[in-house]
Amino acid sequence: MKRFLLLCFLLWACSSLADAAVALDKYESEVRSRVVAKIREGLSQAGLSTELSGVVTLSSDGRFFLENGGALKVLCSGALPQVGDVVSVFGAPTLEGGRVVFRAKKWTLKEKGKLPVARAVTASELTDPETSGGVNGRRVILTGRAIGVTESGFAINVEDVPINVMMRDLPSFLSDCDRTHPKVRVTGVAELMLDPSALLEGPGYVMGVKVDVASAGDIELEPDVAYLAARRDSRLVLAVEVSIGVLAVGLLVFAAVIFRQRRGMFRTRTIMAERKRMADDIHDTIEQHLVGAGMLLKLNRNKEAQEILVRAKREIRDIVWGLQNDDMMRLTPADMLRKLAHEENTKGIYRVDTRLEGLPPSMDAASMRDLSLIVRESIGNAVKHGGAKKIAISSDPLENGGWRLRISNDGAPFDPETAPGAKEGHFGIEGMKQRARRIGVTARFERRGEGMVLILEKCAR
Repeated sequence: MKRFLLLCFLLWACSSLADAAVALDKYESEVRSRVVAKIREGLSQAGLSTELSGVVTLSSDGRFFLENGGALKVLCSGALPQVGDVVSVFGAPTLEGGRVVFRAKKWTLKEKGKLPVARAVTASELTDPETSGGVNGRRVILTGRAIGVTESGFAINVEDVPINVMMRDLPSFLSDCDRTHPKVRVTGVAELMLDPSALLEGPGYVMGVKVDVASAGDIELEPDVAYLAARRDSRLVLAVEVSIGVLAVGLLVFAAVIFRQRRGMFRTRTIMAERKRMADDIHDTIEQHLVGAGMLLKLNRNKEAQEILVRAKREIRDIVWGLQNDDMMRLTPADMLRKLAHEENTKGIYRVDTRLEGLPPSMDAASMRDLSLIVRESIGNAVKHGGAKKIAISSDPLENGGWRLRISNDGAPFDPETAPGAKEGHFGIEGMKQRARRIGVTARFERRGEGMVLILEKCAR
């Protein structure tokens, strides 16, 4: 009987190991196909360079764009060619923002050429990953309403799609575009960025759209009735409209429409700024992780490469989760946490209860995402590492005008000072602390009886 039980145990162990090996092989195969572009970047240093030529359509800030049948962005650390130059470039391909770009080692001037004709494009052509590849890096013409000045230029709304226009010196008629919203015609070079899934799962959607403009002459004003009305003296408009009593109802309707439009434009600008920040996070973190993993795989240091890829996967999950939950960003912090608890309870594995008082009525989108990710990470750690079955999320106001949030669980307690950290490949606690610092709260762990509690405190300024 003992031999029979031993044989059954051995068969079960072998089956589990076989399933794990199949899953690992599949995971490694998927990772290998995604990091091949990064490995090519490392191989380019060994002599896999090439030469291409074309006419320069834009040149500034350490890069220029070439068109010659196709279009390509060229990164250059030295002197840059001028717009209209036909140049020959020697270098190697690399990745940026989910798309292939070219890193130049040197370039030579061949002759002066003629700029390609700019093509009018629609918002759908820019944001559809199936068509955006034929637009990226090319001279395009966009028509839309200016919705506000940014740090690097201004933004326009094209068919309800926010697009950054990059330029140094704004025309005077754009100085108050956040109030007047003039209709403009922009000629420049389109530069698009794919979402994170383009690096790991193939094309998903276009995450960022910007148009680089060479000079103020490429921005043309198209006056219309709405713009001219916005330029008039508001007191004169009010006096005229009040004097015409029969238009009082129409004036109220007009004011309601303008309010709705301004609210929609504010949300558009907020989403645009948030996606730009996410794009910067992807460029500064995920891309560097993949480069490092590719080089380690080349050196057959698979274990270290796997640790880096696990870290990248976690960061991609956080970024994608934030993109997929824009609706949650419109809730109050308390309602967002109640919705989060409801989602966790649908899993049926553990229970999450809430008692929320004293939280602020609103937070910006970045703080809401960081707060939700802290709570999700705390719940995940309690269940995964502590075996928790009951979790409570509670909050109270502080006397100084701030608030305190507690995430308690009945799982196995631990010492946060001696718990595994980044050196051991565990980034949960450190990640929660970093997010807490970003939203201006203090975070600490305390043992409560046979469980643990994470305490977040926000003091009023």
